[in-house]
Amino acid sequence: MKSIIWTVAGAALLLVGLPPRAHSACPNPNSILNSTYGWLAEGMIAGDNSKAPKVGDFVPLVQVGHLAFDGNGNVSGAHDTSLGGQLIPHFDSGTYTVNSDCTTGTIALANGFTMNIVITSGGQEIKFVSATNGGVTPGTLRLMGTSCSASTLGGNSYGYASDGLVTPGNGNGFPRVGGYVPFADAGQIWFGVDGSISGVDNANFGGVVTPGQPITGTYSVNPDCTGTTTMAIAGVDSSWHFVILQSANQIIFVSTASGFVWGGTLTKVEP
Repeated sequence: MKSIIWTVAGAALLLVGLPPRAHSACPNPNSILNSTYGWLAEGMIAGDNSKAPKVGDFVPLVQVGHLAFDGNGNVSGAHDTSLGGQLIPHFDSGTYTVNSDCTTGTIALANGFTMNIVITSGGQEIKFVSATNGGVTPGTLRLMGTSCSASTLGGNSYGYASDGLVTPGNGNGFPRVGGYVPFADAGQIWFGVDGSISGVDNANFGGVVTPGQPITGTYSVNPDCTGTTTMAIAGVDSSWHFVILQSANQIIFVSTASGFVWGGTLTKVEP
């Protein structure tokens, strides 16, 4: 019993000796976010009356876009949602709040989409989960470049590994999950200095492996570090909208082709 009393007393003295913990690690938490981030999310949303194919009661989605934080609680940007294989563009505005702990907070877009966020890696990334009823959607925001041109990608090669779903019209005869055929693929893409794209894709489509499929097409880059590809994989439209992240080491994309719920990340191949 005596030893227990001394242990408790010692712990109490140790706590008394600690300096008081600050209520906030930063005087103006919203000022922590004062940059533009590209973001990628994959998940599902309750189907309700949607005519899109479903997985159970849910419609799958992929979202890619960018958000600019002004340091004062306001955000603006744009994103594309591939909802059940239909691409829906959005222009975004809204507000954000960073809590007094300087790492957690919320983003509330004017279209009703709300995110609970955690700021990681010293502000290099923001992890989030949808806080909107009906959506089961996690994702990541990562810092973008400040200015881009075709030369940002020209001459670079990127590798990727991703997965997605396609509607039955693009996958007749294959096993399905709900109304979709699942697939996974990995490959390499070269961005030519002349605006061309070439590469090779290795796909597993509904359990059937199809390696060495050629990638051909063109691309364009906007000054705000977004861009578009017009490309085909083995002759099938597989075009993307994309966002170039900081230093062009990574690119996030969403498929613009009808019937594809597909997005992912390209990582630069270093020599």
